Order: sequence, then structure tokens, then C-alpha cells
Amino acid sequence: MEPPRPTADPRPRVLVLAGHDPSGGAGLDADREACDAAGGGAVLVATAWTEQDGVRVHAVRERDPALVLADALAAAATGVDALKTGLLPSARAIDAVARIAAVARRHARGELRVVVDPVLAASGGEPFLDAAGIRALLEQLVPLGVVLTPNLDELARLADVPRRELDAGIAARAAAAQSLLARGARAVVVKGGHGAESPIVDLLVEPAGVRTFSGPAREPGRRMHGSG
Repeated sequence: MEPPRPTADPRPRVLVLAGHDPSGGAGLDADREACDAAGGGAVLVATAWTEQDGVRVHAVRERDPALVLADALAAAATGVDALKTGLLPSARAIDAVARIAAVARRHARGELRVVVDPVLAASGGEPFLDAAGIRALLEQLVPLGVVLTPNLDELARLADVPRRELDAGIAARAAAAQSLLARGARAVVVKGGHGAESPIVDLLVEPAGVRTFSGPAREPGRRMHGSG
């Protein structure tokens, strides 16, 4: 029997685990807007509180993973249709998400879709996740059959390739993404916002092949908050 919905909202429910960005340019607020635009309803659980001004991040305060776990498990137990992660500031937070995903899968209506945005650093370069956290992400979340959405800097870190290699072209980016498929990812969406080409090119890399998507023309000299 399907678990009851906690509200009369008929939209698909997306459990979002991410950091709070007071500027609204990224994090939970941006995820909620994206869910609304796609016709879904977001259930928000904060993993961290950040101090940022739209230009740079000044501080990150991790929320106790035990509290994240409790909040998210309560939502997951009532049934969600998808799980999306953003800023996960530590290996402990990633361990909590792996446990949340297991519960969400048991209570999901149909197949649970899991999207992992591997937020490793801010657009200004301030790091969010250390080496132990990256290792936990690769070992605990990627094998769950997730859809990964790295930018080029994140792809280089996760695939352990020099960042400059990814500027060589689409083939190099696709090869790096395929190494993450080999680790268990269902698909990899490579975001081209940190590249140099114009128009911006994004990739969808799946076991069946690679698709490219051309975006808007790049605006030289502009550093956009949330561009990753």
C-alpha cells in the first residue's frame, strides 16, 4: 500500500538536502524554484548554513548530521518521488544521505530518482568538501545509481584527471564522465558553465551514449553566482 501524502498537493515530491544560501542565488531556495518550474513540490532539509553575499562565501556552518537524518527520515517515511542533494559538507553528512536514500527507496511510489549535485566548492573557489568527503561521495552515493551533475572543476576532482584536460574538448569530458558511470552512476550531466567555449555546452553521458546541449552565449568577464 502506498504511504499517504502529508498534504493534498498532487505534484511529485522531491526531498532536497542542501545548504542554505541567504543570497538566494543557490542552495535550497534555488532548488525549490527549480522544482516549482519543473512541476514538482520540494521538501527542504538544510545540511548547512552559509554566510555569503552573492560574490563569495565567508563561512559555512555544518548542521548536525543527526538532525539532518531525523528531519529527512520523517519526510522520506511519508513517501517521496525523488531525492536531490546539494551541499553536503562532510563525510558524516554523506553517510547520513546514504541512509536517507535507503529509507526513501523503501517508501517511494515507484522508482526513486536520486540526483547528486557534487558541490565541492563555491563559485568563488572557497572549498566545501575535503578529500575524505569526496571519497565518501564516490564510495557511498555514486554506487546507488544516481544522476551526477558536476561542473568541470567538480568532474576533474571526482574523475581524478587534471582540470586542464577537460578544456581539450567534449571527448575528454565524456571520458571523465564515463569513469563515474563505471563507479555506478546512472548518468552524468556535465555542466559547461566553467568552460571557455561559447555557446556553453552541457553533456548528458549515459551507458547508451553521449548527448550534447548548446546553451546561451558566454558573457565574457562576468562571474556569476551559482554558475556551477
